[in-house]
Amino acid sequence: MRILRPVSIAAAGGLAAMIAVGAADAGQITYKNDRFGTKASFPSEAFPQKLPAPLEGDGLAWASPEGARIFIYARENRGNETPRSIIRERGKIDDVTYDASGRRWAVVSGYRDGQIFYERYIFRGNLIHSVAIHYPKDQRATYDKLVGPVTKTLRGPAGS
Repeated sequence: MRILRPVSIAAAGGLAAMIAVGAADAGQITYKNDRFGTKASFPSEAFPQKLPAPLEGDGLAWASPEGARIFIYARENRGNETPRSIIRERGKIDDVTYDASGRRWAVVSGYRDGQIFYERYIFRGNLIHSVAIHYPKDQRATYDKLVGPVTKTLRGPAGS
């Protein structure tokens, strides 16, 4: 993980009121997973707390003091999953209010455990790369503005 370039607090969608971060401390975090090569970027002030890494080494997560979380990870596609099958599975366990997909990507959003979730998946070879953002409903005004720009930074190479 490294900080690439400063981002103005105003450009972060009003996060200054939510998190007390000075303009000099504001930045963009770009995380790249060593195991799978999954990569995504997000404003550091939106998710300032890095969470413990999972033992599998498949990704990382960060959190905000208000209860928002971002997960950047990948996994092998062992079950011949497709963008549409991921959307179907999410619909079985979550209250899905939005979904979209293409040949090699899927987006699904809705409500899970009393929170809003937004997840983007990209399929590359035998890997499924993902970025997921979960946040409390009362933080919608802040995080709704971030989900599109952040999840569109998701990149990942094909697996072997």
